[in-house]
Amino acid sequence: MNMKINGIFLAAIILLLIGCKKEDDPEITTTCTSSGTALETPDLENLPFGGQAPTNILIQNEGDSQPELMSLWLCGLPANGAGNNDATDWTNLDGTWNYELKPQVDGNVNWPSEFQISLDGNGNRIVTGNGLPDHPTGIFPITPGSIAYQYDGNPNVISHQNVYYSFPVTPIEATQPSCVPFGPSGISLSGSAIYHGSSTLGNDAAAHEMLDRFGGHTDGTERYHYHYPSNDLMNHIQLHEQGHSPITGYMLDGFGIYGPYGENGELLSSADLDECHGHKHPVLWDGQMIDIYHYHWTFDFPYNIGCFKGTP
Repeated sequence: MNMKINGIFLAAIILLLIGCKKEDDPEITTTCTSSGTALETPDLENLPFGGQAPTNILIQNEGDSQPELMSLWLCGLPANGAGNNDATDWTNLDGTWNYELKPQVDGNVNWPSEFQISLDGNGNRIVTGNGLPDHPTGIFPITPGSIAYQYDGNPNVISHQNVYYSFPVTPIEATQPSCVPFGPSGISLSGSAIYHGSSTLGNDAAAHEMLDRFGGHTDGTERYHYHYPSNDLMNHIQLHEQGHSPITGYMLDGFGIYGPYGENGELLSSADLDECHGHKHPVLWDGQMIDIYHYHWTFDFPYNIGCFKGTP
């Protein structure tokens, strides 16, 4: 009996290893899961810069009248932009940028996060909180003398915010998409704001500005927020091992934003999504599989939103 059980166990292990083998492309790293599926590990050393075609930063009030695929459609740029504008030290010879080489804001500061989501019974999803994350952050203002400070002397602190959003429980797509303003584009399940992919200077924020290991930092509003779906952030919200990524937050039109893996666990890029950085198919929504539009985080620009598909 024991020999039979051991034989079955050994066969299962062999099948698991075969299922996780990647024969066609030795450059692709995979992570084996308990079900025998494999999640592709993203190439973070060769990322396209936002603001360079085809990953454009479009500005409505400067004449860009509609969104484009793989791009961010902003309503406008603020008058007094600030931040780092030099990514030379982590730019590759082919013009891409290397996330692994880019400095991060060090630190391990904990915050008294408050965050709650509820349904009011009248078709609304109510989100409240204080805007502080439920995970540690880097030290802000950025510490003088640190490596990050050499590139970005972000002088801003992280402060309590009054968060209150009312979203439709089942949002609907608008007739026309909307441009994305500066400030919060959504709210993460970690309790802090999601910002779009541009800095106030009009460049790729994730590629230029100094972020902590969770892909976040603060700004002149003293609001901690995310620009990038770092593995630390994604795994903190919910460890993902197989299949479609879980929901990670809500954008301001009420549609959900999910992690970077799509149906059957394939790694998504901006080229796989529409002009607003999302698509529609059945996903887990309030405990049920619902055919609904949703956004995705991706590791390439614009990272989280290209335009609002619904009405913010």
